[in-house]
Amino acid sequence: MAETKFALARLPPLSGGKIASISPRATNRFDVFGGPSYRLENKDYPLPLPKALKPYVDTKAGELDTWPAHASGQALAATSAMLSKNKSLVMLSEDESGKPKMIPKPRFLEQLENFLKKELRALGVTEVLPSELRLQAHREVFEYLIEDFKTYRHLLAAIKNEYEMMLASQRQQIRELEPLRQMLVTVSEQCDQKVMALREEEKQEIIELKAHNTGLQMQISSMRNKQKDLEEQVVRLQDKLQEEYRKYRDEFDARKLLVSDINDLRYQQEDYLVSKQSLQDAQEAQEDPVTLKIALRKAREDEKSATQRLNEMVANYGDVIPRRDFEALEAKHKKLEEESAVSKDDFRKLQVEHEALLDVQKQVTQQRDEFYLELETLKRSSTPRPDWDRCADHINGGLARWKEMAEGKRSNELVDVLLTEIGSGGLVDSAGADFFDSKGSGADIPAYLRSDGQVRNRRLGKRDCSLLIKDIWREKGAHDAQKTDGKRENMAEFLHMYLQRRFSLDTMVMEWGYNLHDALQRYANDDNIGLFWGVLTGEVDEEVYHKQLLLIQKLITALTKMDSEQGNQGQLSREDFRAGLQEFFSGIEEEAVLAMVHAAEVELDAKESPDLEYKNLFMEDDEGRTGPFLDSVKKWLKDERKVYVEDIKVKLEDTDPVSPDDLKRALSLADPEITSQQMDSYLAWAFRVPPETVYDCNPLEQATILQRLENGNVFRVGQKM
Repeated sequence: MAETKFALARLPPLSGGKIASISPRATNRFDVFGGPSYRLENKDYPLPLPKALKPYVDTKAGELDTWPAHASGQALAATSAMLSKNKSLVMLSEDESGKPKMIPKPRFLEQLENFLKKELRALGVTEVLPSELRLQAHREVFEYLIEDFKTYRHLLAAIKNEYEMMLASQRQQIRELEPLRQMLVTVSEQCDQKVMALREEEKQEIIELKAHNTGLQMQISSMRNKQKDLEEQVVRLQDKLQEEYRKYRDEFDARKLLVSDINDLRYQQEDYLVSKQSLQDAQEAQEDPVTLKIALRKAREDEKSATQRLNEMVANYGDVIPRRDFEALEAKHKKLEEESAVSKDDFRKLQVEHEALLDVQKQVTQQRDEFYLELETLKRSSTPRPDWDRCADHINGGLARWKEMAEGKRSNELVDVLLTEIGSGGLVDSAGADFFDSKGSGADIPAYLRSDGQVRNRRLGKRDCSLLIKDIWREKGAHDAQKTDGKRENMAEFLHMYLQRRFSLDTMVMEWGYNLHDALQRYANDDNIGLFWGVLTGEVDEEVYHKQLLLIQKLITALTKMDSEQGNQGQLSREDFRAGLQEFFSGIEEEAVLAMVHAAEVELDAKESPDLEYKNLFMEDDEGRTGPFLDSVKKWLKDERKVYVEDIKVKLEDTDPVSPDDLKRALSLADPEITSQQMDSYLAWAFRVPPETVYDCNPLEQATILQRLENGNVFRVGQKM
């Protein structure tokens, strides 16, 4: 690799005539090189003329002056400490002290050093400090040294060039960093100013906090005084309690002594009675031993009879269960028999119905085959059926009203419906009027529709309308990104700005504004056009559109991350794709996930393929329309918003009209994890007021509140209760 060489400009000489008189090479011995020459390494070296050489001087073989290696440290004048006449210590150099040099220097070296010292003194830079003037003087000395040493000239010149290139590079870096340093100083000053401004802003708040702190300290002092009073009361009560406890202990001890005396008397009475009874028993035993023998014999006979009866009972009734258990088992048995009979009857009925259904299935299958043959015959012989749904674009009310009118009607009846609509003026004919009637120039009219004259009807088609809407969304996103207040421009005001920027003539601005307004009304049944129309009229929150875009961006990021973890193949298996959807849409129902997977299979035509090229699902055409998969994602997002609004409606119960406090309570009950900031934004959108004054507005009807919430950027923060 070729090395980059810097072109270095030589510095100008120090002064006009100094160098020529001081330089050791300033001599005319070799002024004329007209003599013979020799060639070495493809380079010619001229020699001086013989007549220019002095005998025994210039013709003598050259030699270098020798100098001891240990004297290299004395190349420059050294300093030493000496006592002056007034007995003070001073620092003097060798030249000032007048000491002779013990080791003589080579003549050329001494000339260079003298020249260097003289130049440094002349420039006033004798102190060893970084200086451009010192560098210039040393550079000149180094150049003289290079010129004198012919053999090492190339190496010394290369070394000098390297140093020069490095110095030039460092100077260039310093010049490049100087603006950054100035910018850093400016930024530092700005930050200091901001800090001072913040301190000024917070000064009043600090004063208020100090006053509040003083009040709190006074409250603490008052409470401490109350605490001391309470502690004194506690001490007095403790003394009273101690006195009462002492009295209680005295009474308790007296009672124990009384009980002990009573027990002693009772024990003495019992001992007396026991001793008396034992004396009577002893007298009876001594008087009647025959009675005791008879009683003993009778007791033995009763014991033998009881043992015999017990053995008979064990032998006869060891395997017998209790009657209570028997009756319970018998009742359970009867119940099971009844259930078995009912099950058998049901089975026989089901068997009969199954046989009947089999017969019906055979008949239906036969009819299906006959109808299929008839259908194939009709397909070959009849003309194609018209696409009646295309009429929806030309009927007021769009696709929903057309389906309502066309439900259950045949072709002839549909023709009658169209004729009726044409007769009543309900058919939107884009080829009808050539001009639009202006709406005026009042303040309540949107800026893009303010006109007093007639406006030409361009008969804007659905494709042109979609292309224009896509470009408006793109331009508005760039416009909002440039704003510093963080708020989005109103769509109606931006549309007027957009038309003015795109069309220079005011007539063209009004013309395209009216035509776009008319096309949005005619094609409002389309999802993308309907959403833009709602945002333009203020019925739909613009954040709904941005929420959809953000959700789609996060979804493709999550699927791409899953794909990268599996080797970045550009596709995912069905199970991985389904698992990724469930993980991304937390709390989504299984039915919704299956609907999204089915939509992806239909869009990619991959019902038989085990893998899905998921990135193709996030494409859109030039009109901004997406495929079935993203349509199902948007539908799920809309359904979730409807369910959330329905929960809010349940929490509102029969409250009508609804105040901000009522709606706040319903939001807290429907979504306990919602933040105060989001709740204020929901309230501001529902009541159409700024968040600062939302709690000062009047109540509205419940239907109006719910309709606005359904059209706003409202979503559940936590999990559904």
